[in-house]
Amino acid sequence: MAVMNVRIFTQSIPHTLRAISIITFPPAFLVLLITGIVSEQVNPAIGILPLFFSSVYAIILLAHEKRCGCQNSGLTGTPLHLVFDFAIGLGLLICLILTWVHLPRAYPRGMIMLGTYGSNFMITNFLIHLYFVGVQIWELITPGIHFVDSCPECQYGPFANIPKAARGYAPLLDGQGRPAGEEENHDEGPNGVESAV
Repeated sequence: MAVMNVRIFTQSIPHTLRAISIITFPPAFLVLLITGIVSEQVNPAIGILPLFFSSVYAIILLAHEKRCGCQNSGLTGTPLHLVFDFAIGLGLLICLILTWVHLPRAYPRGMIMLGTYGSNFMITNFLIHLYFVGVQIWELITPGIHFVDSCPECQYGPFANIPKAARGYAPLLDGQGRPAGEEENHDEGPNGVESAV
């Protein structure tokens, strides 16, 4: 069962960015591997590792959304998403810095251009994870309270099967905007008419 199709690029910005993380991995793997073999250097080929994790993470998120079937799945917005996006983005940034520092050593062999092409894939994925981290941090520091806009099964994204104690928090609102665990109470008014409390 395919995780991606062409329609995914038009659904939303998070869908598009997660899909880009997946489709950039095969060419990045090829270019970075060839650069590493020909130049006989670890950099920039080491960038394959964070690119792989970025791609697998995007596949997990999109597969979960397809399995759940809801339109507002947890592609971003939870603390676990923030941790994963930050960690993968940091790994990509470290590999980029190492590439920019060590790439000139490959210049005499004519590998500087191929290595630069490979680093473009790392830059793209780094910016994608930077976007998700930036959006979540912005929501944390702006006034007002932001909640994950998703179905109850997707409140924790693909991590819904993790035991509640390991999740770190529980949703504060139910699907109707009421505090979680609190049901609507009806009392009869003076004329025998039900009134919501």
